[in-house]
Order: sequence, then C-alpha cells, then structure tokens
Amino acid sequence: MVIVQQINVLLQRKTKQSMKIAKFKIYVLLLAGIIVISSCSVKTNMSNNNYSVTPSPLEMKGDSVSITISANVPAKSINPKANVLFQPYLKTPSGDIELNSITIGGEAVAEKVDVKVNSKQGGKITYTDKIPYSSDIKRATLYPKFSVKVKGEYKAVEVPGGAKALAEGTNTTALLVSNTSGGMSYDVTDYTVVTSNRSVPIYFPIDVDKFNASFKMKGMFDNKNQIDSLRNVLKGDKNWIVKGITINAYASPDGELRRNEGLSKGRANSTFNYFRKELKKLGFTEANDQNFKMGFSLSEDWAGYAKNLSTSMHPDAQAVLQIVNNKSINDDQREAEIKSKYPKFWEATKNTLLPSLRRSELIVNGQNPLKSDDELKTYMSSLDKLNDIELLHLGSILTDLNQKLPVYTQLVAAFPNDWRGYNDLGAVQFLLGNKTEGAANISKANSLSPETGVILLNLANVARMNGDFKGAEELYKKAADKGADPSYGLAIMAIKLGNYTEAVNQFNKSGKKDFNFALAQLLNGDAAAAQSTIDNMKPEELTWNCYYLRAIIGARTNNQDMMSTNLTRAVQLNAEVRTMAKDDVEFIKFWSNPVFQSAIR
Repeated sequence: MVIVQQINVLLQRKTKQSMKIAKFKIYVLLLAGIIVISSCSVKTNMSNNNYSVTPSPLEMKGDSVSITISANVPAKSINPKANVLFQPYLKTPSGDIELNSITIGGEAVAEKVDVKVNSKQGGKITYTDKIPYSSDIKRATLYPKFSVKVKGEYKAVEVPGGAKALAEGTNTTALLVSNTSGGMSYDVTDYTVVTSNRSVPIYFPIDVDKFNASFKMKGMFDNKNQIDSLRNVLKGDKNWIVKGITINAYASPDGELRRNEGLSKGRANSTFNYFRKELKKLGFTEANDQNFKMGFSLSEDWAGYAKNLSTSMHPDAQAVLQIVNNKSINDDQREAEIKSKYPKFWEATKNTLLPSLRRSELIVNGQNPLKSDDELKTYMSSLDKLNDIELLHLGSILTDLNQKLPVYTQLVAAFPNDWRGYNDLGAVQFLLGNKTEGAANISKANSLSPETGVILLNLANVARMNGDFKGAEELYKKAADKGADPSYGLAIMAIKLGNYTEAVNQFNKSGKKDFNFALAQLLNGDAAAAQSTIDNMKPEELTWNCYYLRAIIGARTNNQDMMSTNLTRAVQLNAEVRTMAKDDVEFIKFWSNPVFQSAIR
C-alpha cells in the first residue's frame, strides 16, 4: 500500500536581465514527506533539489522548441532503491502536450532507469526535449509531473494545490522576419543616357569627292530623297540631342586603294560640312559647338560588291564571285584578276554593280536626356510614353508594391521579349501574395534568359518562401555562380532555420542594414547592435515593425521608456500590435505595468 503523506512544491524564480535570454529561472522543488512502500520501507526525500529551465520563457527556433531542465540532487536526498518517472507537459489552449519522460533512480534500484543518482553523493540531472512549434505553444505553460514506481506500476504524485509552473510562454520574435523587405531581386540596369543614331546612305559619282545633294541614278538612288528622310526623322523627336556625326565612307573596287582613300576622305569632309549646316537649320544648336566632330572610317566595299554579284544574272557572275571571296590575295590583286580574266563582264557591269558602292553612310549620333525621378513619377497615368529604361528606373524608385505593379505590367506589355519585365513583375506579384502568377512570370523570365543570376536568385527566393529550403539553397548556389549575390536571401533563410550567427554573417555580406538585419542581431544576443542598426535607418524606412523591435530591445534591457515610447508608435502605425504585445512574452514582466497598458491602449 502506498501512503502519500505530503508533497509540497515550492517554486522560487530568479531572473537576470543582462543576459540575451532571461538566463536561467531557478526553481526549488521541495518534496517534503516520505513515500512508504509496503514491506520495503523505501524512503525518498528530494527536499533540496534545485531545478532550472532554459530558455525561460521557452523559445521558438527554426521550426521547433527545445526544452532543457536541469536539476541538482543534493546528497542523501534520494533513496538508493527509489524509481521516479519525470514527465513534464505543456498546457496549451487546445489541450496538454505531454513531453518525453525520463526515469531517475538511486544506485540500488532494481530496474533499468535513464539516470542513476548516488544517494550518498547526490548528482546532476539534465532533461532535454525538442518538439515542433505550433501557434498553441506561444502561450503554453510548462509544468512538472512525477510518478513513483510501486509494485511494478508508476503511481502519479498528487501535489496539494496543483503543480507550479516551471516556465510560462514561448518567445516567437523570430517570426517577425520580413519576406517583403529585400525579399526579392529586381533587374539592376543603370539609369544612364542611352545613345542612339539616325542614319542614311548618300551617293557620289565616280571620281568625285564633292557632295551633290541632287545626285541620283534613275531606278537606283536619289540623294534628295535620302536627305529628306533624314530631316523628317530628326524633326520627329524634339528632345533628341545631336552629339556628333560619323561617316563610314566606301569606295567601289574599281581603282587603286591609295587613290580611293583620298577620294573617300574628301567625300567625308564634304558630307560633314554639308550636314552640319543642315543640322543648324533644323535647330540643333549643338552643331555650333567646337567639340562637334566627325568620326570617319574608310574601306573598299568588296562585301557590297559580293552582295551585288550574288544577285546578278550575268553568266560570269559566279566565277567573279569566287575571285572576290579568295582571301589569299589583296584588294589590288583581286581587282586586277577580275579585269584580266573577265574584261567583258567588268565593262558590262561597272555601270550597274559599282555605282551603289560609291557612297558614304551618314550617321547622326545623339541621345535623349534623362527624365528626373520626379518627372518620371508624373507618367504614372501615361506609362506607355516611357521607354524600357525609364520604366525600369521608375519601378526601382517606387517603394509601394501596388505602384510598382502597373509599371512592370506595362514593361511586359510593351517589351514582351525582355526578361527584365517578367522578372520584376513576378517579384512584385509574389510579394503581394499572388504567388502563382508571380512564380509563373519569374519562370517566363528564366525561359527568355536562362541561367541569369538575378532570375536564379528570385527562383531561390520563391523556393525559400514556399518552405523548400533545400531547393532554395541549390538555386542560391547557382545564382552565386552566375555573379548574383545570394547573401540576403541566405540570411533570411538562416533566421528561419534558427541559425542566427550565420544570419548576421550573411546580412553583413549583403551590406543591407535593415529591419531583418537588426532582428538577426537581436536574436543572436546583441541588443546594442540591433538598436544601433535601427537608429541609423532613414526615417522613411522605419515601419511599425522597426518600432516594435526597438520596444522589445527596451523590454530586454529593462529600459521602460524605450519600451513604452516605441510600442506606442508601433501601435499608431499598426493597430494589430495591441493584440500582439498582449500575447508576446518579450513583454511578460511588463504586462501588469500601467505604462505598458497605456502604450497599447
């Protein structure tokens, strides 16, 4: 027969506030009384056992909660034949969660037990368990439960007044990590002036270097029409700024190269002077600048001659083409061989195949001035008037995802073969919660430009946000191999996996000093560094979660003013913070404090 005379449980809690966690909370479990087992008279007295729970409150790390309970068993406090079952449990709003049990016995216990304690010397006992995190555990309370083995069966020890809590609540601060803060990557095309050009070919009579605007050959070319077409193009964009003229001069192969060089240079100078005057007439005042110069190149147009030969119906055309394509002879040798072997062909075609080769390609170089950021923002209702570079830059300077969305939608519509639009649109859609379309557009970007670093980075981000950490890790490695920087995504993943030191290291590599970085620093036990990171952020970057995190720092460092001031501001920016703070064990020691209650009112 088992007689339980009396079991009293005394819980004493100590708290050190300078540690990263609230260090160990020390509990003294006083089991005063005697357990008498019939015929054996086995006595067990554990009146001086000291118990500590760490961390306390419990802490979610990665996807689980680890629990460690340590006990110091003094000498002569346990009977050598005792067999005690210890099984703590968590009381949650949805019911009790029983944790793993261990058996503790004296050195003379007959059965096999997990831990033996020498009754004369005493000893230390460490209990550990790890369970998956669920939302119920956030407000769970950890309780002890003891049973004593009597006649082959464990009998529960009833504690008068009920068992006292060993730890209360679970810290879930790691869940504050933000996926939308730097969570996706956009194209990083520089917003720089794009140089463009307008060009037309113009023609010259044989052995003439002076430009003649009226020169034409019926059915072949007309310089006047060429000039008029260039004028119309230049007048079509009044914002375009002329920066210079390039003339690629070509000579037909009928003549010595040295003579053709002099002829082509003369044609270039004549053309430059003529069109410089034309540009002035059109209002391009930059043509008056002394730095307005001409670029020049010269060559005999054998490629053009070969092209004309390929379409000629003359019976000797293909034989002549073979000579033209002979790379083992120079240009003068090539011309001499054609004239000697096929003189009739040369005479018959010099007025049909050669005239179009005596030309200069006139290229007017220029650029459109960049629109300022403020000017770009005025185009939100007329995005179709912006080019691809302007749309990309506008999307990059907007901070509101809902404003970015129409910009990248227009980019995809106007430039359907540009991977950048699909990548950036997909990133925004994913962050706005439209994961299906977002992932599809990022995949489309990858099909247009496979193995591009920034796209692989977003594919990795998608995998990470979907909980596929293994797939994300592989894609981050591929992105890094293509020159992309995966450190920020790896840092967020490290937070989610509970590896806070690695998270801080990766954030440092990324160079981004934002909320997520401050969170990692705090989780890694450096409250001062976390506060410094937030304090050095720009005012426009301080969202509600920045103030909330700073309030947590205040609570951890026992700075009541910091806690209340920042909590008040967080509530102002996000009304849901009221409910969050009431359930957040970061503020457990302030819950009954009027200052805390006023901050969340």
